[in-house]
Amino acid sequence: MEKMKLTINIAVALIITFAMAGCEKYGDDYKSFLNDKETVYPGLVKNAGYKAGNLRTALYWNPSPDPTISKYVVTWNNGASSMEVPATSNDPAELITVVVPNLNEYVYAFHINSYDKNGNKSVGIELNNVRVYGPTYISTLLNRSYNAANPYEFNQDGALKLNFNRRDTMNVSTTIRYTNTSGVLEDRELAADDNSIVIPNYKLNTTVQYRSSYAPEPGSYDAFNVSQFADFPTIIKITQCDKSLFKVFKLPTDVGDEYGWKMENLWDNNTGANGGDPAGFHTGGSGLPQWFTFDIGQVTQLDHFRLWQRDNALYNVGNPKVFEVWGSNNPNPDGSFDSSWTKLQTYTSFKPSGQPVGQNTDADRAFARAGERFNIPAGSPAFRYLRFKVLETWGGANYIHLLELTFFKSN
Repeated sequence: MEKMKLTINIAVALIITFAMAGCEKYGDDYKSFLNDKETVYPGLVKNAGYKAGNLRTALYWNPSPDPTISKYVVTWNNGASSMEVPATSNDPAELITVVVPNLNEYVYAFHINSYDKNGNKSVGIELNNVRVYGPTYISTLLNRSYNAANPYEFNQDGALKLNFNRRDTMNVSTTIRYTNTSGVLEDRELAADDNSIVIPNYKLNTTVQYRSSYAPEPGSYDAFNVSQFADFPTIIKITQCDKSLFKVFKLPTDVGDEYGWKMENLWDNNTGANGGDPAGFHTGGSGLPQWFTFDIGQVTQLDHFRLWQRDNALYNVGNPKVFEVWGSNNPNPDGSFDSSWTKLQTYTSFKPSGQPVGQNTDADRAFARAGERFNIPAGSPAFRYLRFKVLETWGGANYIHLLELTFFKSN
């Protein structure tokens, strides 16, 4: 019995030994398929995205906290193109940004893999529908429109102010290019949310141009400029002529003054605005037409002028109603209207109410006391000597009277 028991124990021991030997043999057979290496997958990047660029794109992501990662590899064009990005941080709060250059205007898919120092590769992530912009997109862009009703104005300090319409949604800025007072080209930026920009050092009579920039998508990496600058409307600054240069220039056929109301009073800046009845210019009753001549001191490109009537006889008596304005740079000393004179225009004074002579409304009085404006025709030559020829007075008088003349020039 004891012998049989010993035999059984020996047999069981042998079975267990062979079984364990079999497990050791098959337990590491998988290594033959993995080249005796364990498969390791480095950590994945997080929150990957892109920013649209001009024939390029900017990819970004938060790095994996895996400290073994040594680099990232970005591939596109189905793996035919790639670039390596060193892993400079494993802080997932940081942001890694990499610019992929030399792309076509197209929609791409990018694949991002992490690698550790042993060459182990992560599963990776894909960024699809990454749009790259270029010449085709640029060809669709238009410069921001300016305010056609009031494109520009000059502030009281002389600075030029340019006015634009409300921007397009994707407009990010507009470059204003102009010549400064030193004669040097200068650029200033009109912000997207601003509708006007002030240029304090603009040089008069020089061209102003502008070009707008756009972002094709929110947060784009690049701004895209319209292909060409556009010309802003011609800038003309209107300023008052210097009355200190004005002089009487009496020619033989000109009418004379009467009652102590001399021609010099026409440029003494006294329009009666402060009350009273200031002296103006008054002629004698020699019949119409009558004309008078004066020198404004220099050859000037006139834009318009204002005329103030004698205030205690508004739209009546000898205040001019229909008159001509002539210009010359070399008047004939005989006082004739020969070829040395050019007629600028025939003007008719306006009465807002249209009421008969002797009946004035508040609107009539306000209009006249502001100085009635008369425009010089566009394209008229520049002149130094002016001649007023009155054809008809408001009250039918055979003489004329008026208080003040103020002329404005274009610079």
